Amino acid sequence: MAGPFRWGGPRHHNRKDVMAEVWRFFAHEDDFADLDEVGACERLGRVLSFPTVSSMDAEAVNWQPFDDLRAYMQQAWPHVFAAGEVELIDHSLLVTLGGSDPALKPVMLMGHMDVVPVVPGTEADWTHAPFSGHVDDTYIWGRGAIDMKDQVAGILEAVEYALVHGWEHERTLLLAFGQDEETTQYGAGAIGRVLEERGVELEYLIDEGDYRIISAAEYGAGEGWLMHADLAEKGYADIVLKTKSEGGHSSNPYGGTSLEVLSRAIAAICDIEWPTRVTDLLAAQLVELGLYTADEIAANGGVIVRDCLASNKLYPLVTTTCAPTQIEGGSTGANVMPQDMWANINFRMLEGTGVADVVDRCREAVAAAGLTGRVEVELGPGSSEPSPSPRVGGPGLEAVRTIAARYFRDQKGAEENVPNAAGGAAVGIVPSTVIGATDAANYQRICSECIRFSAFVVDDDECDRGVHGTNERITRRAYLQGVHFFIALLQTL
Repeated sequence: MAGPFRWGGPRHHNRKDVMAEVWRFFAHEDDFADLDEVGACERLGRVLSFPTVSSMDAEAVNWQPFDDLRAYMQQAWPHVFAAGEVELIDHSLLVTLGGSDPALKPVMLMGHMDVVPVVPGTEADWTHAPFSGHVDDTYIWGRGAIDMKDQVAGILEAVEYALVHGWEHERTLLLAFGQDEETTQYGAGAIGRVLEERGVELEYLIDEGDYRIISAAEYGAGEGWLMHADLAEKGYADIVLKTKSEGGHSSNPYGGTSLEVLSRAIAAICDIEWPTRVTDLLAAQLVELGLYTADEIAANGGVIVRDCLASNKLYPLVTTTCAPTQIEGGSTGANVMPQDMWANINFRMLEGTGVADVVDRCREAVAAAGLTGRVEVELGPGSSEPSPSPRVGGPGLEAVRTIAARYFRDQKGAEENVPNAAGGAAVGIVPSTVIGATDAANYQRICSECIRFSAFVVDDDECDRGVHGTNERITRRAYLQGVHFFIALLQTL
């Protein structure tokens, strides 16, 4: 960013009133004029046609579509796979394109090949079948169009273009495409362990990030537009509570029903007070937004924490969050007590609170509620520790900022979309923490700058529908602009 946003403006507003069309932020769309735009969109459509649905149970996954997708990728982008060393690690893919200077740390571009399932019974609600990969004059349709086969295909499209045009690079490039980011992240974990065993240390990596261009007013930060570059992520843990009961008639609930017992345990855990603080990364974000100066943060951390706790946007960035998400086993009759029941509580941990801390404090809360022996407290699968403190302003972030400033600009006052426009202010790139989970966390031991950033942006309609919603799609222009971003990034290696 050239400088912080001006303070002022509303803390809440309707995005639809200010940003109906994301295209107005696109600049230099005529870069790389010989890019096969029609073919690129069709190839993404084909990638979307493979139903690569992952599952928490690896044995329940149909791995054939993954095999078919990899075979298609080698056919669609032949120069990438001919030039690179290709490794299949479990069902995940690692491609190494060696650079001319082995002394330089490699850069990794990554994504995941899996998608979430289509909600049963909603298939008929799709304009085009979820795995049709339909391409029309405006959109590319299908499950994974936003999350995140667009980035997988876009990276391959960019590298193919660069190689066809004689790209020579000093720095080694790694392409890592995981098999199960939506579930267990085993694939990315396996690739990370292989690279760690080989002694690989990355300069930086780029994984998926926020897909939006948002108004600074959403943070109460006045005028301007921004994109997030998430440099860290919170930890993840599921706490599973189980209680057993013989049930019986509701007329004699002596000792409490299993539902009551489970509810008391949930309430006790939700009442846990977790530490609050302004992390170094959040401090950098607040300064970039122009909300506070570094001196104000240092002198008034407690006040700023309270301000953040009152903000829908900033609340999860200053504390560990607790969200009960599942409960099963209730009675089928109004006058019948339930038998065995279980519940899940999802935690996203702030830096400084680990998985073991969550398990210990949940067990302590259940014991303090007098439920020892009546409620089992277990750690669910797929937990991860919070990211360590990242560096802010490393070479990866600076490269993202420089290239994004060319392709994403606020064309102030422009009523018509002008493909080659370069005026207006660059969209700000603000460092932040992702409150969800990504495959990037599996590479933290070998990379000090893990960047979660998406150059494949979506409009408000897509945001409102959600990245896993019905009629998932991306505009052709947004997809191609993301490809432009990655081609330009490759030129810096």
